[in-house]
Amino acid sequence: MMGQGKLQEAIQHYQQALRIEPDYAEAHNNLGAALRELGRPQEAIGHYEQALRIKPDDAQAHNNLGAALLEQGRLQEAISHWEQALHLAPDSAITHFNLGLALEKLGRRQEAIQHYEQALRIKPDLVQAKDALARARSIQ
Repeated sequence: MMGQGKLQEAIQHYQQALRIEPDYAEAHNNLGAALRELGRPQEAIGHYEQALRIKPDDAQAHNNLGAALLEQGRLQEAISHWEQALHLAPDSAITHFNLGLALEKLGRRQEAIQHYEQALRIKPDLVQAKDALARARSIQ
């Protein structure tokens, strides 16, 4: 996690880049990530959505948007974006993990377990997925 001062500086740089090139999808995505890390998910959502209007096949932007939507309690929308991200990048361990979290919150534990397991097949040292898998299996 970057310090708040560094995040503010990064935000200023991304905003400047967007003044020069408003259709710079990566800058929108990165600005969204910085805003989300500062606890401003609603602002982040707008930048992720803008990134996806410019570049709809950006798996990372779909994943990031899903995470911000989850923070806002918008589970179905988050799931939709994670499913799109996995369609574009099926080997993303973090996206499988994120999708598992949302499915588990909806009580769809078996589906969540499948995504946690897939995340671990892709990245066996993903500690969050190991913990989530253990938790989900203990509840069954």
